Amino acid sequence: MIIELAGLPGAGKTTLRKALKYPAGGKGSVSLLQLRADGAFRRAARSLLCLAASARPLRINRFTRAFNAAVLLRHYQTGTGVIVLDQGMVQKVWSLLADADAYQAEALDRLLSDLVPFAPDHLVWLETPLDMAVTRMGKRPDGNSRYDNLPEDDARRLLTGRADLLRTIAETYAAKAGLSLFILDGTADVHTNAAELDRLISG
Repeated sequence: MIIELAGLPGAGKTTLRKALKYPAGGKGSVSLLQLRADGAFRRAARSLLCLAASARPLRINRFTRAFNAAVLLRHYQTGTGVIVLDQGMVQKVWSLLADADAYQAEALDRLLSDLVPFAPDHLVWLETPLDMAVTRMGKRPDGNSRYDNLPEDDARRLLTGRADLLRTIAETYAAKAGLSLFILDGTADVHTNAAELDRLISG
């Protein structure tokens, strides 16, 4: 079972994953040696690179992110155990475009279609107000988002124009994959959300 968490930086995805009682693997729990470079993988990897190439301004680090996203697909290829990803494909695709002034909408749509064979069993959206997410980022000492080291006003300004794209990517991907977004209240106590997610995992 693959569970992918999605939401704004600071929404509480990593905190939620760490609060789960159910034993679950995370990023890195599947060896690189287990990656299968089959036709579905090659199509998805090519679409990731095409989306990166379509974004403007053209930046080398966008191709690095596309490569890292392709490598992450190995977690979705495994058929055993439970894996919970707090930085799954929805976040990775958004990361490719979050600092872009323009991109080809057709390239994004094609990528989301090519990612359908790798769709998680559950796509969980943490609904967290932007102001709360920004405040959390300002308080956490070990965040890895590109927004973590920014003044709160700058992070808020940048995310205000990018939050809708993240939600659109999540909803479009879910629709293409035949999934329903499993929505959790990001303002709720983390242990309450963890218990709900534990119940989802245990079936």
